Amino acid sequence: MSTDVRLPDGFRSSGSVSAPVAAPAETVWELVADVTRIGELSPECHRAEWLDGGDAPVVGARFRGHNRWKLNRWSRICEVVEAEPGRAFAFRTVPGWGPLADSTTWRYDLRPTDDGCEITQSYEVTVPPKRWFQPVIRRLLPHHLDMRPHMVQTLDAIRARAEEAATPAA
Repeated sequence: MSTDVRLPDGFRSSGSVSAPVAAPAETVWELVADVTRIGELSPECHRAEWLDGGDAPVVGARFRGHNRWKLNRWSRICEVVEAEPGRAFAFRTVPGWGPLADSTTWRYDLRPTDDGCEITQSYEVTVPPKRWFQPVIRRLLPHHLDMRPHMVQTLDAIRARAEEAATPAA
């Protein structure tokens, strides 16, 4: 499921990638829902911590994700919008002010298979970046025009970690 809908200035408004994982859906869910492990998985978000005394992936819980790409550094507050163990985990970036007034919902959906599960990561821009800020994003973060290639990297890392965790120790 991938769309070709584009926002003004060529930004993709949504996209998804899927991959098979030779691990149970519950194992994969525990990995993606533990936002404190994002640095092991994402090429851009290098760490996250729960906010407001939270420490678990439940609807309404908030966390701050710290991102970096080349010389650029920024952070976003995120809110969990779905947390169904073994099936789905989703969060949205909370709209901020100025250049961070946009919002994107990120999802991980899991479907059990005979060999483990299939994971689908998707995103949907629900509040687009301000038009005046889009040229800045295009210049400094050109991969944000279409996040799917980075999502493939993320799924590769998730698969490796989950399959390693699901392999019995010898």
